[in-house]
Amino acid sequence: MFAKLATVIVVLGAMFGALLVNRQQRIDAASEISRIHFSMIKHERARTNLQAQVAAAVRPDRLREKVRVAVGSKDVLQAFKPIPFRSTPARATDEALGTIGQELAGGESNDDGAAKELGG
Repeated sequence: MFAKLATVIVVLGAMFGALLVNRQQRIDAASEISRIHFSMIKHERARTNLQAQVAAAVRPDRLREKVRVAVGSKDVLQAFKPIPFRSTPARATDEALGTIGQELAGGESNDDGAAKELGG
């Protein structure tokens, strides 16, 4: 009888020990998930801050000025054209924009409609 009681106590102790180990592993996993989550939030805030700095530094007027200084001529700035039909891409057709073949062959593109629509 004493052997049975000792065996039951040892088995129950081992079972409770295993349950405590399992509980501690779950707590550690939850803690690690929380640390990773806070790290992700910190990195996302840093990324957003960097995006804001890039957006402030790469405004169109500053970009044109940097290109003008780098290239040293005003002719390059004339090559920059606004993207036609930006708000409604369904209206951007080869007929309105001109095909790539026309531009490579030196033909004129048909973006007069684009200039009219953009107010130019």
